[in-house]
Amino acid sequence: MSFFVLLMLPVLFSLGFWQLDRGEFKRSLEEQYLTQLTLLPVAPDMEKMRSPFSRLRLEGVFQPEYFLIDNQVSAGKTGYWLIQVFRDERAGRLLVNRGFIPGERDRSNLPAVVTPPGRLSLVAVVWPDLGLIPSWEQTPWNLGWPKRVQRGDFKRMGVAAQAQPVELRLEPGQPGVANAAPFAERLSDDTHLGYAATWFGLALTLMVAFIFYGLRAARDN
Repeated sequence: MSFFVLLMLPVLFSLGFWQLDRGEFKRSLEEQYLTQLTLLPVAPDMEKMRSPFSRLRLEGVFQPEYFLIDNQVSAGKTGYWLIQVFRDERAGRLLVNRGFIPGERDRSNLPAVVTPPGRLSLVAVVWPDLGLIPSWEQTPWNLGWPKRVQRGDFKRMGVAAQAQPVELRLEPGQPGVANAAPFAERLSDDTHLGYAATWFGLALTLMVAFIFYGLRAARDN
């Protein structure tokens, strides 16, 4: 029992403090969100693409390579996020989230994707990496295009498409946008504070149970 408690207490406290850190991260993102989305779009550069919620003016052409991120839901329909490579004249190859497209009833068939031709001028928003649910193994992707993927892993997608590993969400009304990805996701820390309280509560429960176990064992002896 002592070994179990010594093993589990650091784990529970670590999880609790990790959730507090995630909450602080979300609070800082919320402040940037409210500031950046009121600004005019600017030309993309490396500094701007590292700044969450920056509005960028893209000039270039959509490329044939695209990803379909599976298991998405919008307005009660299941489907995909459509992430397509866009070759910007200044920043090179970028990953642009064109929004939600519904899936086919037959899951073996991928939905048809229509790409607007020619040179386009788009406004897109740098979306922050909010982290992925941990996975024990990396699911292999097919070699060709398009690629249906289960996780929005933009670092891996950037390597596969030889593009900047950053999600750029098209604003509504832009050429080529489908059902635009949301720009009003909740970024508050409420959920993370709740998770942190849960982990700290479990740690407290474990300590109380250990003390009770020790007192009972001493009484029995």
